[in-house]
Amino acid sequence: MGEHEGEMRATSQPLQVSAERRDAAGGQVAIVRAEGEVDLANAEELSGALRAATGHEGGVVLDLREVPFMDSTGLKVILIASRDLQAPLVVIAGAGSAVGRLLDLAGVADRVPRFESEDEAFDALGSHGAESPA
Repeated sequence: MGEHEGEMRATSQPLQVSAERRDAAGGQVAIVRAEGEVDLANAEELSGALRAATGHEGGVVLDLREVPFMDSTGLKVILIASRDLQAPLVVIAGAGSAVGRLLDLAGVADRVPRFESEDEAFDALGSHGAESPA
């Protein structure tokens, strides 16, 4: 264990979360973008951003394309948000990405639909009564 002990997480990327709003025919859509790793140490930051998105009747898009790693704590945050938000929640994550594989393996597509692009995510929200922006 000696010389390689601290190397496993030495490359971890700090989490940065940002949010914006877009107007759509069905109401405002919140877009929450995460960049960096999501784990036990910082999942509350993602949770707070998703809680702040409550009340966007057009839905919430969670963009995880820049998240190279997510553990079960991050998955739990997403599932709780999908339950508690008062609007649909959709996730953007590539099928071959670590986050995409985690969502697929967890079998949560019925609760948290995953898309590979922002356009696909907005189209999905549009089918819930919000129109995707031009």
